[in-house]
Amino acid sequence: MRLRVFLIEPNDAISGSLELFLEELGHEVVSSPTAESCPHFHAADQTCSRRQPCADAVILGQHLSKVKGIELIERRARGGCRGMVANVALLCLPWSDNDRRRAEALGCRYFETPLHLNELADWLQLIAQRTDPQRQLAPLSHQAVVSVPAAGVR
Repeated sequence: MRLRVFLIEPNDAISGSLELFLEELGHEVVSSPTAESCPHFHAADQTCSRRQPCADAVILGQHLSKVKGIELIERRARGGCRGMVANVALLCLPWSDNDRRRAEALGCRYFETPLHLNELADWLQLIAQRTDPQRQLAPLSHQAVVSVPAAGVR
């Protein structure tokens, strides 16, 4: 099943490699270097105005420009994001025990670097298995999501 995967990672080398890998797996990839691409990031009350989820899965870098990845997940959960927290993964260097506990409490997945691509592929396969093929995703708009192709890609 083809999933829509949001990839929010500021490192061009990492995001470019992951984007290519995810596309090779057959998924639609929407990539951005910043958390500001999340539709409700700038909302004063930090709530989501969407009726459907924007993506089937989200992969976040832990160290984004204005917020840590774990903080964005917490904000999305509080703001009524339509996406499942279980379908969110963080990419991180070895974590602090505190960040690991926060991720486990939220129910999201984390992948420590160096990333093993087969683990990422297996996680996405699990998401595909539990995703209704008839699901409705929110339409993408340039205001809601900034798609930034990796350097030299496309």
